[in-house]
Amino acid sequence: MAGLIYGIYREKALSPGKVAEDAAILEAALGCLTARGQEVRFLAVEDLTPEPPRAAGVLHMAQGPQALSLLSQWQEKGLILINSPEAVRRCYRRYLFPLLARGGFPCPHTRFFHLYEAVERWGAEFPGPGWLKRAEVHAEAPGDVVQVADLKAALQVVADFARRHLPGLVWQEHVPGEEIKFYAVGPGLFFKAYWSASGAPVIDPIMGQMAELADGLARLTGLEVFGGDVIWTPAGEAVLIDLNDWPSFSRCQEAAAQEICHHAEERLRL
Repeated sequence: MAGLIYGIYREKALSPGKVAEDAAILEAALGCLTARGQEVRFLAVEDLTPEPPRAAGVLHMAQGPQALSLLSQWQEKGLILINSPEAVRRCYRRYLFPLLARGGFPCPHTRFFHLYEAVERWGAEFPGPGWLKRAEVHAEAPGDVVQVADLKAALQVVADFARRHLPGLVWQEHVPGEEIKFYAVGPGLFFKAYWSASGAPVIDPIMGQMAELADGLARLTGLEVFGGDVIWTPAGEAVLIDLNDWPSFSRCQEAAAQEICHHAEERLRL
Protein backbone atom coordinates (compact mmCIF):
# COMPACT_ATOMS: atom_id res chain seq x y z
CA MET A 1 0.00 0.00 0.00
CA ALA A 2 1.99 2.92 -1.34
CA GLY A 3 0.42 5.57 0.87
CA LEU A 4 0.44 3.62 4.13
CA ILE A 5 2.65 4.96 6.92
CA TYR A 6 3.43 3.11 10.14
CA GLY A 7 4.10 4.78 13.47
CA ILE A 8 6.00 2.81 16.10
CA TYR A 9 5.79 3.81 19.75
CA ARG A 10 8.82 3.92 22.04
CA GLU A 11 9.27 1.01 24.42
CA LYS A 12 7.40 1.87 27.60
CA ALA A 13 10.39 0.90 29.74
CA LEU A 14 12.46 3.51 27.88
CA SER A 15 9.96 6.32 28.53
CA PRO A 16 10.12 6.48 32.35
CA GLY A 17 7.38 8.84 33.46
CA LYS A 18 6.86 10.07 29.90
CA VAL A 19 4.95 7.32 28.10
CA ALA A 20 1.98 9.57 27.32
CA GLU A 21 4.16 12.54 26.30
CA ASP A 22 6.27 10.44 23.94
CA ALA A 23 3.21 8.86 22.38
CA ALA A 24 1.58 12.27 21.96
CA ILE A 25 4.17 13.71 19.57
CA LEU A 26 4.11 10.60 17.37
CA GLU A 27 0.32 10.62 17.30
CA ALA A 28 0.25 14.35 16.54
CA ALA A 29 2.67 14.00 13.63
CA LEU A 30 0.78 11.06 12.16
CA GLY A 31 -2.50 12.81 12.81
CA CYS A 32 -1.25 15.60 10.58
CA LEU A 33 -0.46 13.06 7.86
CA THR A 34 -3.93 11.54 8.25
CA ALA A 35 -5.48 14.98 7.81
CA ARG A 36 -3.50 15.32 4.58
CA GLY A 37 -4.98 12.11 3.18
CA GLN A 38 -2.42 9.49 4.21
CA GLU A 39 -3.34 6.15 5.75
CA VAL A 40 -1.67 5.58 9.12
CA ARG A 41 -1.30 2.58 11.41
CA PHE A 42 0.39 2.28 14.81
CA LEU A 43 2.55 -0.53 16.15
CA ALA A 44 4.16 -1.37 19.49
CA VAL A 45 7.72 -2.69 19.40
CA GLU A 46 6.41 -6.01 20.70
CA ASP A 47 4.58 -6.41 17.37
CA LEU A 48 7.66 -6.04 15.16
CA THR A 49 8.73 -8.97 12.98
CA PRO A 50 11.80 -9.47 10.76
CA GLU A 51 9.71 -9.01 7.63
CA PRO A 52 8.78 -5.38 6.94
CA PRO A 53 5.21 -4.36 6.19
CA ARG A 54 4.19 -3.03 2.80
CA ALA A 55 4.28 0.68 3.38
CA ALA A 56 5.58 4.00 2.13
CA GLY A 57 7.65 4.41 5.28
CA VAL A 58 7.89 4.30 9.06
CA LEU A 59 8.07 7.01 11.71
CA HIS A 60 9.37 5.39 14.86
CA MET A 61 10.55 6.19 18.37
CA ALA A 62 12.12 2.80 19.17
CA GLN A 63 15.45 2.87 21.01
CA GLY A 64 16.18 -0.61 22.37
CA PRO A 65 18.75 -2.88 20.71
CA GLN A 66 16.25 -5.62 19.83
CA ALA A 67 13.81 -3.24 18.12
CA LEU A 68 16.61 -1.44 16.28
CA SER A 69 17.94 -4.77 15.01
CA LEU A 70 14.56 -5.61 13.49
CA LEU A 71 14.15 -2.13 12.04
CA SER A 72 17.60 -2.40 10.48
CA GLN A 73 16.34 -5.47 8.64
CA TRP A 74 13.38 -3.46 7.39
CA GLN A 75 15.70 -0.73 6.16
CA GLU A 76 17.96 -3.24 4.40
CA LYS A 77 14.90 -4.44 2.50
CA GLY A 78 14.21 -0.94 1.23
CA LEU A 79 11.79 0.57 3.74
CA ILE A 80 12.41 4.23 4.68
CA LEU A 81 12.61 4.88 8.42
CA ILE A 82 12.59 8.20 10.26
CA ASN A 83 14.97 8.13 12.18
CA SER A 84 17.29 5.48 10.75
CA PRO A 85 18.34 2.76 13.22
CA GLU A 86 21.97 3.76 12.71
CA ALA A 87 21.25 7.35 13.70
CA VAL A 88 19.42 6.20 16.84
CA ARG A 89 22.35 3.99 17.87
CA ARG A 90 24.70 6.93 17.46
CA CYS A 91 22.81 8.60 20.32
CA TYR A 92 23.89 5.84 22.72
CA ARG A 93 26.34 7.64 24.99
CA ARG A 94 29.17 5.15 24.59
CA TYR A 95 29.18 5.86 20.84
CA LEU A 96 28.00 9.47 20.77
CA PHE A 97 30.76 11.22 22.67
CA PRO A 98 33.71 9.71 20.79
CA LEU A 99 31.86 10.67 17.58
CA LEU A 100 31.37 14.24 18.84
CA ALA A 101 35.00 14.54 19.85
CA ARG A 102 36.21 13.35 16.44
CA GLY A 103 33.84 15.82 14.79
CA GLY A 104 35.15 18.72 16.85
CA PHE A 105 31.87 19.37 18.69
CA PRO A 106 32.16 20.86 22.21
CA CYS A 107 31.27 18.18 24.75
CA PRO A 108 32.40 17.17 28.24
CA HIS A 109 35.30 14.83 28.78
CA THR A 110 33.59 11.43 28.73
CA ARG A 111 34.90 7.90 29.32
CA PHE A 112 33.22 4.52 28.94
CA PHE A 113 33.83 1.80 31.55
CA HIS A 114 32.73 -1.78 31.78
CA LEU A 115 31.46 -2.32 35.33
CA TYR A 116 34.28 -4.73 36.16
CA GLU A 117 36.80 -2.04 35.12
CA ALA A 118 35.21 0.48 37.47
CA VAL A 119 35.33 -1.95 40.39
CA GLU A 120 38.93 -3.02 39.70
CA ARG A 121 40.49 0.32 38.72
CA TRP A 122 38.67 3.16 40.41
CA GLY A 123 40.26 2.60 43.81
CA ALA A 124 43.56 3.76 42.32
CA GLU A 125 42.33 5.64 39.22
CA PHE A 126 38.95 7.18 40.02
CA PRO A 127 38.30 9.76 37.28
CA GLY A 128 36.85 12.21 39.81
CA PRO A 129 33.58 13.99 40.60
CA GLY A 130 31.14 14.11 37.72
CA TRP A 131 28.18 12.25 36.26
CA LEU A 132 27.68 8.50 35.89
CA LYS A 133 25.25 7.66 33.10
CA ARG A 134 23.82 4.62 31.45
CA ALA A 135 25.93 3.87 28.40
CA GLU A 136 23.32 2.71 25.90
CA VAL A 137 19.64 3.71 25.97
CA HIS A 138 19.12 7.04 27.68
CA ALA A 139 16.91 6.20 30.65
CA GLU A 140 14.92 3.38 32.14
CA ALA A 141 15.02 4.31 35.83
CA PRO A 142 15.81 7.42 37.92
CA GLY A 143 19.22 5.98 38.80
CA ASP A 144 20.40 5.88 35.20
CA VAL A 145 21.92 9.39 35.43
CA VAL A 146 23.55 10.29 38.76
CA GLN A 147 25.90 13.06 39.81
CA VAL A 148 28.64 11.79 42.14
CA ALA A 149 31.01 13.76 44.33
CA ASP A 150 33.46 11.03 45.35
CA LEU A 151 34.53 7.41 44.93
CA LYS A 152 32.15 6.09 47.61
CA ALA A 153 29.12 7.55 45.85
CA ALA A 154 30.41 6.35 42.47
CA LEU A 155 30.80 2.77 43.66
CA GLN A 156 27.23 2.82 45.00
CA VAL A 157 26.05 3.68 41.49
CA VAL A 158 28.22 0.92 40.02
CA ALA A 159 26.69 -1.56 42.48
CA ASP A 160 23.20 -0.44 41.47
CA PHE A 161 24.05 -0.88 37.78
CA ALA A 162 25.42 -4.36 38.54
CA ARG A 163 22.22 -5.34 40.37
CA ARG A 164 20.29 -4.32 37.26
CA HIS A 165 22.65 -6.30 35.01
CA LEU A 166 23.84 -3.27 33.06
CA PRO A 167 27.20 -4.03 31.44
CA GLY A 168 28.78 -0.58 31.53
CA LEU A 169 28.47 3.13 32.12
CA VAL A 170 29.97 6.40 31.06
CA TRP A 171 31.69 8.82 33.39
CA GLN A 172 31.32 12.45 32.34
CA GLU A 173 32.85 15.57 33.78
CA HIS A 174 30.52 18.19 35.22
CA VAL A 175 30.20 21.35 33.12
CA PRO A 176 29.09 24.46 35.07
CA GLY A 177 26.55 26.75 33.48
CA GLU A 178 22.87 26.98 32.56
CA GLU A 179 21.07 24.12 30.86
CA ILE A 180 19.24 24.58 27.55
CA LYS A 181 16.90 22.02 25.98
CA PHE A 182 16.47 22.11 22.22
CA TYR A 183 14.18 20.41 19.73
CA ALA A 184 14.83 20.06 16.00
CA VAL A 185 13.80 18.60 12.68
CA GLY A 186 16.35 18.80 10.01
CA PRO A 187 18.93 19.80 9.36
CA GLY A 188 17.58 23.28 8.97
CA LEU A 189 13.82 22.62 9.01
CA PHE A 190 12.69 23.36 12.57
CA PHE A 191 14.42 24.50 15.72
CA LYS A 192 13.29 25.62 19.18
CA ALA A 193 15.33 26.05 22.35
CA TYR A 194 14.37 26.82 25.95
CA TRP A 195 16.20 27.56 29.19
CA SER A 196 15.57 24.52 31.40
CA ALA A 197 15.26 26.41 34.68
CA SER A 198 12.70 28.99 33.55
CA GLY A 199 11.17 27.47 30.43
CA ALA A 200 11.76 30.77 28.62
CA PRO A 201 12.64 30.62 24.92
CA VAL A 202 16.27 31.17 24.03
CA ILE A 203 16.76 34.25 21.86
CA ASP A 204 19.49 35.54 19.55
CA PRO A 205 22.45 35.59 19.48
CA ILE A 206 22.47 32.39 21.54
CA MET A 207 19.57 31.01 19.51
CA GLY A 208 21.53 31.33 16.27
CA GLN A 209 24.54 29.57 17.72
CA MET A 210 22.36 26.76 19.04
CA ALA A 211 20.61 26.30 15.69
CA GLU A 212 23.98 26.01 13.93
CA LEU A 213 25.03 23.39 16.47
CA ALA A 214 21.84 21.40 15.87
CA ASP A 215 22.32 21.48 12.10
CA GLY A 216 25.86 20.18 12.51
CA LEU A 217 24.67 17.40 14.81
CA ALA A 218 22.02 16.31 12.30
CA ARG A 219 24.64 16.05 9.57
CA LEU A 220 27.09 14.23 11.86
CA THR A 221 24.65 11.63 13.16
CA GLY A 222 22.04 11.32 10.41
CA LEU A 223 19.22 12.24 12.79
CA GLU A 224 16.12 13.83 11.28
CA VAL A 225 13.89 14.25 14.36
CA PHE A 226 15.89 14.95 17.51
CA GLY A 227 16.61 17.08 20.54
CA GLY A 228 19.34 17.61 23.06
CA ASP A 229 20.65 19.08 26.26
CA VAL A 230 23.30 21.78 26.22
CA ILE A 231 25.13 23.63 28.97
CA TRP A 232 25.65 27.32 28.20
CA THR A 233 28.87 28.06 30.04
CA PRO A 234 29.86 31.35 31.71
CA ALA A 235 32.39 31.76 28.88
CA GLY A 236 29.57 31.74 26.31
CA GLU A 237 30.14 28.26 24.89
CA ALA A 238 27.44 25.69 24.12
CA VAL A 239 28.57 22.28 25.42
CA LEU A 240 26.43 19.29 24.42
CA ILE A 241 25.77 16.86 27.28
CA ASP A 242 23.13 14.61 25.63
CA LEU A 243 21.53 14.04 22.24
CA ASN A 244 18.11 12.39 22.01
CA ASP A 245 16.51 10.80 18.99
CA TRP A 246 12.87 11.86 18.78
CA PRO A 247 12.14 13.61 22.13
CA SER A 248 8.60 14.43 23.28
CA PHE A 249 8.80 18.05 22.02
CA SER A 250 6.78 18.87 25.12
CA ARG A 251 7.29 22.66 24.88
CA CYS A 252 6.50 22.94 21.16
CA GLN A 253 4.55 19.83 20.24
CA GLU A 254 1.98 21.29 17.85
CA ALA A 255 4.50 23.21 15.75
CA ALA A 256 6.94 20.28 15.76
CA ALA A 257 4.24 17.81 14.67
CA GLN A 258 3.46 19.97 11.63
CA GLU A 259 7.13 20.13 10.63
CA ILE A 260 7.64 16.38 11.15
CA CYS A 261 4.59 15.79 8.95
CA HIS A 262 5.95 18.02 6.19
CA HIS A 263 9.39 16.44 6.41
CA ALA A 264 7.89 12.94 6.22
CA GLU A 265 5.96 13.90 3.09
CA GLU A 266 9.18 15.05 1.44
CA ARG A 267 11.24 12.05 2.56
CA LEU A 268 8.59 9.49 1.64
CA ARG A 269 7.67 11.33 -1.59
CA LEU A 270 3.98 11.28 -0.73
